[in-house]
Amino acid sequence: MRGRRILAAAAALLLPLSGCGRVGELPYAREMEDMALMRTLGVDLEDGGVRVTASSGVQSRGVDQGEEPPLVLSSVSGTVSGACLAMQSYGTSYVFYGHVGQLLLGEDMAGSGLAEALDYIERDPEMRLGTELFVVRGATAADALFSAASESASSAERLEAIEDDEGEQPDAMTRSVGDVLSDLSKHRAAFAPALELREKREGDGGAGEKQLASAGYAIFREDGLAGWAEGDAAYGVNLMEGQVDADVLELDTDSGKTALRVVDAKTTVGAVFDGDTLTGLAVACTVEANLAQAPEGFSDWDEALLEELRRALEETERARLEAVLDLSRTLEADFLGLKKRAGLAAPWRWAALQEQWEDALPDLDIQVLVKGTILRSYDTAGRV
Repeated sequence: MRGRRILAAAAALLLPLSGCGRVGELPYAREMEDMALMRTLGVDLEDGGVRVTASSGVQSRGVDQGEEPPLVLSSVSGTVSGACLAMQSYGTSYVFYGHVGQLLLGEDMAGSGLAEALDYIERDPEMRLGTELFVVRGATAADALFSAASESASSAERLEAIEDDEGEQPDAMTRSVGDVLSDLSKHRAAFAPALELREKREGDGGAGEKQLASAGYAIFREDGLAGWAEGDAAYGVNLMEGQVDADVLELDTDSGKTALRVVDAKTTVGAVFDGDTLTGLAVACTVEANLAQAPEGFSDWDEALLEELRRALEETERARLEAVLDLSRTLEADFLGLKKRAGLAAPWRWAALQEQWEDALPDLDIQVLVKGTILRSYDTAGRV
């Protein structure tokens, strides 16, 4: 995030060079000390319009001056743009949105459609398509931003940690506004990471406080919320996308407890036709894993145990893929881009795929084949 802060500061310093008037749609030049740099924006439905909540995150007062508690502002208007403009009257500082790195949508807002919030991100000169998109499940974005704010922390820090740690979560990955808009344009469906407000547990940094935690994915059809990918289906999303570096399978074998760490996954999709009629999909996945923890007395020459682990790996990952593919059929939402993947595998079938896809998707027979490989056993080699 240091890079973002440097870019924002540099942009602000360049503004005075443009003179006192406006240049096209650019805002007036302002000094850094006169600006409140917002880092997180939340949008909810309210009173026939929208509520927009903005959080600055914790900010430095300067060298050896300590930190400034997060500033959280909220306003209700008919549009996102109107609510953001109304917040300019809340204090003496100019509220600057060009530093926003995360957009949170409350569940009600996501259910009503993405057009209102994402159109603002596309059109406003201060906003960026690289802004990360999250959906708050079972709560409002305002709840998330206000609950996370304290003297020394804010939602911005928590969300940035989630972004930085996406490789450490096997059922979550970040998506930008641009990613979601692109998927909606190509597939008429998309997915975005979901969040929940949860009570902090002992060891999380305090009890009785709320924190934002990953909660699988929100699934969009057209531009409205269609459902959620959780549990095996959320793991299946990551498998389909090849984001599996943090996937650890803990298994109980006859020899004792064992852990496999998945290190790679590649999935291909092929279309199955009966003559000229699309009838199904063939999904093939190759998964590679390392033996992260072995039972006492294990050696790399224990072929029977390695075979047992390989079968367990294949069965687990097959169930996850079947869960997310079944969700896609049930919701009639191609948020995984299955049609495009099948078309790339057999471009001569593209015209037939385009013509039949929407009607065929709910009833497609999807066959999943997983081939697992145990690569190595870290420091267990030679143990007896």
